[in-house]
Amino acid sequence: MGVEVRGLSFAYGARRVLEDIDFEARDGELLAVLGPNGAGKSTLFNCVLGLLKPERGEIRIGGEALRAISPRALARRIAYVPQSHAPTFNYSVFDMALMGTTAHVGGFSVPGAAQAKLAEDALAHVGISHLRARGFMQISGGERQLSLIARALAQQARILIMDEPTANLDYGNRLRLMLRVKELAGEGYTVIQSTHDPDHAFLFADRVLALNAGRVAAAGPPREAVTEALIESLYGVRVRLAETRRGNVRCEPVLTENNMKSIERKL
Repeated sequence: MGVEVRGLSFAYGARRVLEDIDFEARDGELLAVLGPNGAGKSTLFNCVLGLLKPERGEIRIGGEALRAISPRALARRIAYVPQSHAPTFNYSVFDMALMGTTAHVGGFSVPGAAQAKLAEDALAHVGISHLRARGFMQISGGERQLSLIARALAQQARILIMDEPTANLDYGNRLRLMLRVKELAGEGYTVIQSTHDPDHAFLFADRVLALNAGRVAAAGPPREAVTEALIESLYGVRVRLAETRRGNVRCEPVLTENNMKSIERKL
């Protein structure tokens, strides 16, 4: 399916948020979007999801202009996974997944056997079928994120946009979730995921898009795009990129006294 963005600009009144954004997210790849708070990541996602209208530029979904795609048709192509979700009611995990099928039924219809199977298959896909009867608010944070991914899979969209899905998870759940996300990209899904963790980019991403002050600061394969200078410019922290025994790259903060004072000034 894929997403292509060219010359995208957006402003909230006089406040410019995005300026001349260019990138491409391809089938079967995980694109990691890096950038500090306020860099424009969420606004970019909302433009791609059709929730905000760009000031100028073009967004193409599967080669078709976004402006020519109806909301219902778009819901069959793109699914969104938020970083957290607190429903009004404590729906079961199965019901949460079932909600993803609404794009495929009429406005006055109710999900039937076909939709129930989609939900069951989605839960199995992410390995949480055993939680189907549990309340969404009675499972762990990692399990809730997997439930939201299952809801997106039940939507049968091939493009997945994930807004910092590991933000509220512990170390083990972050890794387990990222392994699932990487598997989805390997199955042919187009995955666009925002993250604040450069290590996630090196470990899991096929390509990186770095945003800073609403502009593209770097783009390309992680080892080419993510440098020590880039991370310092994004987050105001000096780091050292070191290669591990397995050939991966790890991001290590340089915690000198001067650097600590610099970090404190930014807090």
